[in-house]
Amino acid sequence: MKRYLALAACLLTSLAGGAAAAELDAAAQSRLGLRLTTLAAGEMPPSTRAVADVLDPVPLAKAIDELKAAQAAADASRAEVARTQALLAADGNASRKALEAARAQAVADRSRLREARVALRTRWGDDLAGMDATRRERLLEALVDGTQVLLKAEPLGRPDLSLKVRAATLRMPHGADLPARVLGPLPRSTSGLAAGWLLQASAGPLVPGMVLTAQLHGDGAPVHGVLLPRAAIVRWNGLDWAYVAAGATRFERRAVTPRAMTPAGWLVGAPFKPGERVVVQGAEALVAVDAAPAPGSAEATDD
Repeated sequence: MKRYLALAACLLTSLAGGAAAAELDAAAQSRLGLRLTTLAAGEMPPSTRAVADVLDPVPLAKAIDELKAAQAAADASRAEVARTQALLAADGNASRKALEAARAQAVADRSRLREARVALRTRWGDDLAGMDATRRERLLEALVDGTQVLLKAEPLGRPDLSLKVRAATLRMPHGADLPARVLGPLPRSTSGLAAGWLLQASAGPLVPGMVLTAQLHGDGAPVHGVLLPRAAIVRWNGLDWAYVAAGATRFERRAVTPRAMTPAGWLVGAPFKPGERVVVQGAEALVAVDAAPAPGSAEATDD
């Protein structure tokens, strides 16, 4: 078993290293329209990657409506107790039985209000439950109108419980970045781990059920690395790659493992280094060159 694990580790290491390279002379580079830029060092606040699910607003709308109804009933029953007490004290137009009934109703309505508050808090977190009622109502209207969406961001792997998330960046399916507001942490899951964070973002093309990648940014010592432009990243065989010039005619393909996501690109570590030149236009053409069968191979002969 240990032997198989070691072989798997070696395979993953070789994939991450990206040893494959393409050879292209200056004329071929010109035909493919290659354009390069120089990598620079960068830094970002501590962050973690997460999976963000766009949520259906209906459960939240129902929870908020139930809280509003429970609050209205509690207010009305409390006012009824005060009115009945005043009538009884003034001239006896209200009976003690009516007062006791009003008090019992007030107790029941306060219990329902407490249950509605607990339900909102345990499902949506302390920050949303403790939000000002007017602000919460505006948020609900924006969700119902479709101008805003809520997302549940769950960290990939074991979460860093010490990370205080203050901002988030969503990676859209077409590769662009969308900023998101952090409303607060969500309650813990049944496994005892942090369930993630509740995010708010402009709806745009986002619809309930979509799953995105998110980068959650926190406070603390910055993370250092190399800033890799978004245009340099190309997707192939389920992995992210970038092509680095290893000479005048040689382009080395390297797997990209981001440490953090920024609007300008990804912060990465080794084997990328500041000062290296990376392809930011024409990387897809280099993938096609790599994927093409070598001259004289069986596949080329069949073609």
